[in-house]
Amino acid sequence: MWNRANFWRGVSLLVVASVIHGAAWSIVRRHDVPDSQYQLLGASALAATVGRVIGSNASGSGTVIANGRWVLTAAHVVYNNPNLVFQLGASTYTVQNVYIHPNYNPSDLMYGGDIALLELSAPVVGVTPALINTSFSPIGLNSISVGYGATGTGLTGYTTYDGRRRGMTNVVDAYLSSYNNSTEWILSDFDHPTDSTYSTMGSSMATPFEGLVAPGDSGGPVFIQVGTNRYIAGVHSFIAAPLDYYPNASYGDIQASTNVALYAG
Repeated sequence: MWNRANFWRGVSLLVVASVIHGAAWSIVRRHDVPDSQYQLLGASALAATVGRVIGSNASGSGTVIANGRWVLTAAHVVYNNPNLVFQLGASTYTVQNVYIHPNYNPSDLMYGGDIALLELSAPVVGVTPALINTSFSPIGLNSISVGYGATGTGLTGYTTYDGRRRGMTNVVDAYLSSYNNSTEWILSDFDHPTDSTYSTMGSSMATPFEGLVAPGDSGGPVFIQVGTNRYIAGVHSFIAAPLDYYPNASYGDIQASTNVALYAG
């Protein structure tokens, strides 16, 4: 089972892996569900707001919000990463301004604030900007995450890269605290479809399209549904491996996403 000491031990290994391999990976799927189903979810209307944030030093994901001229992403995707552009479909938009939350500290993840806004030089056309969660608790709710890049299964972790957009489902299980906030991150674990020993928090029942994000999906959204609307509840920040301390997005690993409601005021 999950405990805080094991959680952070796994995260420290993820940081090293990210430095060595760079940002390139995204959705990892259940081993018993065809990849085509995850690609269909990635082609849905909900996923249409999610594009790629690309700079000179790294790349990640981001979501179109507000009036279409703003993109929500993670601070660590854009920090010290010049010449940023946002790509969505066949269109590329220049990033005019970058606003990183002042709590963000690249030397210490525990300060939180891993969230940023990008102002584009022109509005994104052809999509309806996503809504942001400002007040609803996401704990216990089903979620959808979207990302680009390499894939694999829960048995192998991420293995191959093809640049396709995929979506996956999960459940928001818990909060994780930072130095500044008790609800800094929202957490989801990668449940095995038949083996409950891989469950590290919340229900051990895997969702139909259960999956986990991996390092290159940083900055992408966690969508929740409240009533008839879907909202961005989280921005992908990191993954951890409290069971084997090897964060490769295999079964039992956990994804942590910055709790958007903390910063939406």
